[in-house]
Amino acid sequence: MKNFVRAGNIVVFIVLMLACATAAMAGQWIQVVTSETGYELIKKAGSGSETFCQLGDVLIINSGDVFNDQILKTDPVNVMPVRPGEKLYLITTKDPAVFNMVFPGTRTVYRDMGFIVLLAGETAAMNLMSKQTDFTKVELLPGNQVVLSRPLTTGITRIKSEDALAKFIDKLDMPAFMQDLTDLVDLKTRYSYVSQGQKAVDHCEEVLKEMGYATSQQPYNIGSSRTNNLIAEIKGSDEDKFGQVLIVGHLDSTSESPRSNAPGADDNGSGAAGVMALARLLHESGIKPAATVKFILFMGEEQGLYGSKAYVKALSATERPTIKAVFNLDMIGFDAVAPLSVMIETSSFNRPMVEKMQKLALDYADFTIHTSFNAWGSDHAPFLQAKIPAVLTIESEFSSNPNYHKTTDLIESINQGLCLQILRLNAAAMYAYAIDAGRLN
Repeated sequence: MKNFVRAGNIVVFIVLMLACATAAMAGQWIQVVTSETGYELIKKAGSGSETFCQLGDVLIINSGDVFNDQILKTDPVNVMPVRPGEKLYLITTKDPAVFNMVFPGTRTVYRDMGFIVLLAGETAAMNLMSKQTDFTKVELLPGNQVVLSRPLTTGITRIKSEDALAKFIDKLDMPAFMQDLTDLVDLKTRYSYVSQGQKAVDHCEEVLKEMGYATSQQPYNIGSSRTNNLIAEIKGSDEDKFGQVLIVGHLDSTSESPRSNAPGADDNGSGAAGVMALARLLHESGIKPAATVKFILFMGEEQGLYGSKAYVKALSATERPTIKAVFNLDMIGFDAVAPLSVMIETSSFNRPMVEKMQKLALDYADFTIHTSFNAWGSDHAPFLQAKIPAVLTIESEFSSNPNYHKTTDLIESINQGLCLQILRLNAAAMYAYAIDAGRLN
């Protein structure tokens, strides 16, 4: 009987401890709801102490008990208690290997379109921080911010077709784009550490020279290896007033066998061929731009954005402010799930440029647009870190591309329709910022 009573007391003690622990945890909750519902609930039932972060159509809210009781009445809703010591972390990555990774000791709140939100204690958080690279950013989840906007759908029925800009865009030569892409893939690899990488640079230089552009190669080191960026340029009629516009993308590729077999059709043959397609468009239009336009192909992106870092580092203090816009094309050719969709990415200081591109997309392209203000992981990032206005256009489905960094990244996986629409948007942006620059404001 004594043993039974003692055992009973132990059970009661454990229950009381669990109840106390639950009570301690219950003071803080994470709710995952649609952004529309979440904002409405915060407005109606919020106390002002709640924090939120928007990721597309989803709103992640951090709140107390009272608000949580209100939100539980909403359907559907996902609610998670915050355990002692846990904090919310945001991973922004362009690396599908990281995107699909399991993080021990964490709980997943959200995972989509290159963004992961996790609840992690101190030890697990240390492991998360170790994943940060040039392609993966790890930080505390920003409070009261829009990291990824709700999707904006354009629609072919409203596309302008009769104005000067529309007629300019219609000159895009997609067969030539596909031929350029095929030529790059046929090189077998464009890996920065092998001779085929330089062969790709030389090949693209000849193509751009034939269009009449002045070209140069910018040498720099990746460790002990030497490589080159390629720059093609047309001087603007009034560079002093309208500055420079840069159209950029990385030329190098990688795979499981990068030295011999890294076709890189989507990553980033599509973006590199896109840069050349926009150069061809400007050349064949016969229009003299007001701003100086530079078409730049970077090497060393796959090793850590070496090419764009070298380019930005070489800019003088007087030249940096003359760069009015940088348009980065990276992975513009994979779209397996309808409708066509694209992510536009920049930093919050560059919001006006993105708003201009959204307007251009509505008028001249046909796809769904997601806008990210958490820039990381591609060649726009070094420019943004130097406070130079830059925007990335990238396929929305990059994190689910099964051919990423594989020998299967071939022409057959390219969605030409997506390439066309992304090129239309960037052609419109090039026209607005370089040709018709006087009307920007």
